[in-house]
Amino acid sequence: MSAFLAGFAEIDYTPPPGLQLRGQQYERIAERTRDPLFANAAALHCGDETIVLVSVDICFVATEFVTETQTIFERRTGLPAERLLIHTTHSHVAPAAVAYYWAEPDPGFLAKLQSDIVTAAESALANLEPVTVFSGSAQLDCLAWNRRSMYSNGTSAMHGAADRPGFLGTEETRDPNLGVVFFRNSAGRIVGLIPNFGIHPNCVENERYYSADLPGEVRRLLKSLFGPDTGVVYLTGAAGNTSPVIREAGRETQPYMGEEGLSRAGLLVTGELCKIIAQSFTPIDPATLSFAHAAIRIPMRPYPKPGDCCYPSYWSDESRAYYRSMEADWPRRLREESPVEVRINVVCIGDTVICTNPAELFAEFALEIRRACPARVTLISQLTDGYVGYVPTETAFTRGGYETWPSGTSKLIPEAGTMIVERTTNLLPPL
Repeated sequence: MSAFLAGFAEIDYTPPPGLQLRGQQYERIAERTRDPLFANAAALHCGDETIVLVSVDICFVATEFVTETQTIFERRTGLPAERLLIHTTHSHVAPAAVAYYWAEPDPGFLAKLQSDIVTAAESALANLEPVTVFSGSAQLDCLAWNRRSMYSNGTSAMHGAADRPGFLGTEETRDPNLGVVFFRNSAGRIVGLIPNFGIHPNCVENERYYSADLPGEVRRLLKSLFGPDTGVVYLTGAAGNTSPVIREAGRETQPYMGEEGLSRAGLLVTGELCKIIAQSFTPIDPATLSFAHAAIRIPMRPYPKPGDCCYPSYWSDESRAYYRSMEADWPRRLREESPVEVRINVVCIGDTVICTNPAELFAEFALEIRRACPARVTLISQLTDGYVGYVPTETAFTRGGYETWPSGTSKLIPEAGTMIVERTTNLLPPL
C-alpha cells in the first residue's frame, strides 16, 4: 500500500487598506485590517494521485480567474490543471475579486492573489510528508440557522423581520453537519486540518475592514491549540440559505453577530471540532486517494415578469437601478452566456469524501448529497472552482426572495440544484 503524504502552506495576501469590499449591497472601502487574509493550501498525494486544495479568504472568484490560475499551476508544477481546487470561504469583509455593481476588483490585487494562490500550492507540494489520516463529524445544532423568513401570503424574504405581520417562521432546513479531516505526522503531531461547516461566515459582514470572519477565527483558535505552523484549510459548506442570525419574534440581541458574536461563534465551532478530533481514535484505513471531475452545462432562466414572486424588489435607488439594468441586459446574457459551466469535483480519502461545487448552494442539496453518499464522513464544499451564483430549491422559487431574483448572483434554472446533486452522486465511487 502506498504511503499517504500531505503538505500544508499559507500565504498572507492582505492588501493595504483602500480596496472596495465585496458582499453587501452598497459600496464599502476597507479602512484597516482587523485580521489577516490568507491563501491556505493542502497538498495530498497517494499512489499516482496528487491533489492541491487552496482555501482563500474572499467572497468569491470568477470561473475565468480559476481557469487562468489552474493553467499557471499546470505550467509550473506539471500536474493537471484540474488537480488544483480553489475554494473561497465567502467572507463579506474581503476585497472584491469579481466585477459587480457595488464594487470593482483592483487588477493589481487580482494579479497578486493569483500568484499567491499558485505559490501556496507549490509550497504545500514542497512540504509533503508521510501522514496518518483521520476524519470525523458531529452535529452543531445551535449555529447556521435558515435565513429565509416565511410569511402567510406565500412569500419568503432573506432576513425578513420576525415581527412583520404574517411571519410564520423560517424555512427551517439547514445542514448542522460539522466535519473535519486531519493529519498526524510520524511523531503523532497534527500538522494540518480541513474543517467544513455550512454557514454564511458573516458575523461582521457590514464592517469596513479586512477580515476572514468566522473561518479566520476558527483558524486562529486551532493554531493556538495545535501550533502556529499547523495548516488549517477551512471549507465553507452549503450556505446559500444559512446565516449566524437567529430569526425569532421579539429577539433583541444576536449572540453570534458583531465582534463578541464572532468570538463566541469561533469558540463554538472550534470546541466542537476539538471534540471530534479527541474522539477520532482510529485512522482511515486504507488511506487511499482518488479524484473525479465533471463539468455540466446548466441553462440560465428567463427573467420573470413584474408581479411574479421572483421579480426583484428594491431596498434603495441604487439597487433599483442595478436590477433594472440586469433586466435590460438579460436577453443578451441568455444569448451569450447560457448555458453556464458548473464544475463538480469529488475527492475521496479512503472512506471520507469531499464534494465540491461552485454555487452558493442551498442546504437542502447538501443533505441530499449526504443521504446518497456511502462515505462514513462527507464534506460539502461550495464556491469551489468558480462562481455560478445562488442555487435555491425549486420550492424557494415558488416563494421568491433575494436568492431567487435574477442577477449576476442568481441566474440558473430552478432545476440546477437537482442537476448538481445528480452529477455529484454519479461521481461518487463505491466504498
